[in-house]
Amino acid sequence: MSLGSVDRLSVQADAFQLAKAGKVSTSSALAIADKYRSEEDYTVWADLAGSLGDVMTCWAEQDNYGKLQKFAVVLMGDIVKKVGWEGKPGEPPLWPLLRPLVIGVAGRNGDSAVAADAKARMDKGWDTLSADLRFAVYSIVVSTGGEKEFDQVLDVFKKASMAEERVRALRALGYAKEEKLIQRLLAMSIDGSIRSQDVFYVFGTLANNRAGAALSWKFLQDNWSTIIEMFASGQFLLARIVKSATSCFASQARAAEVEAFFKDHEAPGAERAIQQALEVIRSNAGWLERDAASVDEWLKGHKDL
Repeated sequence: MSLGSVDRLSVQADAFQLAKAGKVSTSSALAIADKYRSEEDYTVWADLAGSLGDVMTCWAEQDNYGKLQKFAVVLMGDIVKKVGWEGKPGEPPLWPLLRPLVIGVAGRNGDSAVAADAKARMDKGWDTLSADLRFAVYSIVVSTGGEKEFDQVLDVFKKASMAEERVRALRALGYAKEEKLIQRLLAMSIDGSIRSQDVFYVFGTLANNRAGAALSWKFLQDNWSTIIEMFASGQFLLARIVKSATSCFASQARAAEVEAFFKDHEAPGAERAIQQALEVIRSNAGWLERDAASVDEWLKGHKDL
């Protein structure tokens, strides 16, 4: 691309924002994103990964979600190979940030080679990993593994001395795919295993996990009285939990369900967050209703998927 990095970032960001607003089709935005395979700038990739993540969250319950995952892997295939797992002398200054970003997205979305490499590195011991790659490795092994890998990362959460490391592990645990592991994590959120100020990481990560969003919302409803009591003196934390646990949905039925629940259950300090979440859910529902068919057609016609 001959455009500068700021312009390259803006082109794709504007395309996805216009798609959300119904001004262009989401398939057109995805087609623009597909042109970024040779991109090497961290700021561009960070924004593009966020845009693609928004689409994937909205499309999480669609049958073609697997194709969106494969698109993410294909899109980042070249840059993953370029940055590799190890830093190189003279590499661009932001590549230490780019490396875990693209490796993490690729590995969590089905790049088997990246996932195998992450597992091998984790098996050598979490403390042998460079700090900038730890979250990527933790989240990949949890999302692609089972109970063994979940327990490996849980062990980091339990034993790491630094709060930053425990938060990395906690966020990664939210990528679990098996229901029993997700339920274990959710139970930890109210049994004292997790500091109250860190509980929102559980619900925030699970909300963007196709396997965890509905389970975490049900858990929130079933344990509302306990959660209300936990955050009686920290209502801004309750607002963050409520918003993160519900804003991921994309149907009018879910909006009605969320609205009905909070009509019957008090959420002190979270009233605005609930209204914002409902706006997001309804906006997502409109986006999906508008573009589901064209995105499906685009994915089916993509030669690499």
